[in-house]
This record gives sequence, C-alpha cells and structure tokens, in this order.
Amino acid sequence: MAKSYLHFDEIEDVLSSLDLLALVMPLVAKQPSYWKWAIIAAHGGLQGAMVCALRDTSGVSILEDDCARKMLKWLDTQNGNPPQERLADFRTLLARCRQTRRMDGQALKLGNAQAKDIIRLHKEFRNNFAHFIPASWYIEKAGLPRIICAAVDATAMLMGHSRVMYKLSGNKKRRLAFRLKTIRAH
Repeated sequence: MAKSYLHFDEIEDVLSSLDLLALVMPLVAKQPSYWKWAIIAAHGGLQGAMVCALRDTSGVSILEDDCARKMLKWLDTQNGNPPQERLADFRTLLARCRQTRRMDGQALKLGNAQAKDIIRLHKEFRNNFAHFIPASWYIEKAGLPRIICAAVDATAMLMGHSRVMYKLSGNKKRRLAFRLKTIRAH
C-alpha cells in the first residue's frame, strides 16, 4: 500500500517544502526565475511550521476564530455534522505564534526586520506568485536571500518547539537538520 499512495501530514508538508527549497537554492544564481520556487517553498515551510507549532490537541488553535468557536461547540455537543474547518490566514498564524500564551511559553521571537521580511515574503511575493495576474514584474534580487533566511530561521525555531519535536522520528529530525543546513549554505 505504501507504494500506491502518497502520505502527507503537517510534518511532511514542512519537510517537503524544505526539500524543494534545498533543491532550488543552489540553482537561483544561474537561473534567477527559480527564486519564484524558493519563495513559494520558504513560505510553505513557514506556514506549515506555524501549523505544527500551534496545533493543540483539539485542533482548533489553527482555525479561523469563528470556525474554532463552532468546532469547540460541536466537540462539546457532538450534535450533527462537524463544522467545516478553515485554517487561519498566514498573518493570523504568525501573530499567534508570537504570543507566549498560545505557544506554551515558547513564543516565536522575531526582530522587527525579520517580521517585516516575513510579512513581505507573504504579502508581496508569495501571494503575487500564487495568484499571478499577467504583468511585467521586476524584483530586486539583493533582498531575497535575507527574506528567505528570515522565513527559514522562523521555520527552524517553530519546528524545534516542544509540540513538534516529540512528533519527529530520528529520520525526520535528521532530514530537517540536513535541509536547514543545506539551505543556509546557499
């Protein structure tokens, strides 16, 4: 059965994004258009890491507020069908990760410049690539390594959270460490 199906969970989502980023980073110098995939992979890895670090036992901590309330009510009563789950948006997840109370005392610590870079990665770059409107777009390459590094550093911090570490097998810990080292080297 393992050969017939792909398996993804929140951990594999992060790791596969980092796999892609590690593959693409050595290529961006010769093929600048690969920055698109570096941006998308760095963003995907960070968003997945936020989900991994925030997710509590009920699963509501990663949902939009209204959806979380409905899910908690349903969990209490079990009446009818469960409500549809809707993941909170990127900026909401980031804000939650930076709150000590939501992160069991292990809040994501970002400097102002790092936070701005991460928001820029999401708002200006990833969203424009993921929802590309035909246009001619010039992006200054000089700031991209710094922006990618901010996302990778945040991803590493979040994947080191106690809510995540116990879920990682030895192989996944090694894979995570190796990918982070490879990405940072480029």
